[in-house]
Amino acid sequence: MADAAASLHAKVEAAFARNPTRKPRADAAERRLAIIQNLVVNLALVALRHPSGTRLAFQADKKAATRYDRRDLPRGPLIDILKSLAEDGLAVYHPAVFKHLRTTAEPSARLRLMLTQAGASLVDISRAPGGETVILKAVVGRARPKPLVDYPDTGETLRLRAEMETINDALAEADIRLCGERQPPHQLVRVFLVDGPEAPPTFDGHGRLFGGFWQSLPRARRVGLTIGGERLVELDYRAMYVHLAYALHGAALPAGDPYAVAGLEGHRDAVKKAVASLFFRDGTLRRLSGELRELLPAGWTAKRLTAGIEAKHPPIAHLLGTNIGPKLANAESNILVAVLLRLIAQGVVALPIHDCVLVAESAKAAAMAAMREESRRLVGAALPVEEKAGQQVAAIRK
Repeated sequence: MADAAASLHAKVEAAFARNPTRKPRADAAERRLAIIQNLVVNLALVALRHPSGTRLAFQADKKAATRYDRRDLPRGPLIDILKSLAEDGLAVYHPAVFKHLRTTAEPSARLRLMLTQAGASLVDISRAPGGETVILKAVVGRARPKPLVDYPDTGETLRLRAEMETINDALAEADIRLCGERQPPHQLVRVFLVDGPEAPPTFDGHGRLFGGFWQSLPRARRVGLTIGGERLVELDYRAMYVHLAYALHGAALPAGDPYAVAGLEGHRDAVKKAVASLFFRDGTLRRLSGELRELLPAGWTAKRLTAGIEAKHPPIAHLLGTNIGPKLANAESNILVAVLLRLIAQGVVALPIHDCVLVAESAKAAAMAAMREESRRLVGAALPVEEKAGQQVAAIRK
């Protein structure tokens, strides 16, 4: 890959030298080389990690640089260099469609062949230092990409970033393998959402952790995850959003399954999806989605379903349809981050998957205690934790 990057860099520099409208700058060639190396490595990472194919997305507009841009990787020449990669047969370039699709690229068949012939693996890939770990995005409509929002640093954002640094440093020290193969360095980020690009920058909506390769692994593949040679167990908060809604309201959730609605015995998944929908919407559930309609028995309407859920949970019925979901998601993420930090302080590293953690079997008791105690500290109630049966996977201990 180094040879391919060097060869392409020579071609790019030759093209720049032939352009009389461009003034040479002392550091420009170094920056273009850094961009080429970064693109080649990321395409190689995609090729190695996703044999069946996926794409890289690019922010290609000409707006001023923000905290998400790196000075050593300027956005200006990015697309021209990406096109050069495509012309050189290392990438397949997909231009943006205005207001519809972002610019994307994927590794070419030639690049995949080069990786195979070179015997390249994920262990050959390293991560450059830096990169923003506290991400703020704007919600701009259903099924539309969420643009990044720039923001000034405050005491809160500095604390959030320091927490992410502690978590990522601990993960970097762990020997994480998938089917015996070392995995490249990974960096978790926290993603917060605000209502629109012009909304004030706040960090009390959502905030889940993303970026861990284990998060997108199908459950069947997690059995191939090995870290430090230890087994992992999956510990999960049970019906977390319902419990959080009760806790934030100062009420105790009655015993039993919170998704057991009268008349919908055997249709737990439908109730669970409906509750989530009611938490993340303003107003009533007027009609059933196609997915809900398929999960429900005949004769159930949106009105009947909502009434059944309200009858099941009268203490929090007034919260349904008030879009309390982002606040609940933020409480969930705050608890998970606190759990990870508490365990790291005890010498235990856990892998987060939204409202659950994968942790060494030998540390199961400590992790369950941390999950209960941190939820009690942050929301005033020790939320119930359970081990997912049959989901033992790899484990890790620092």
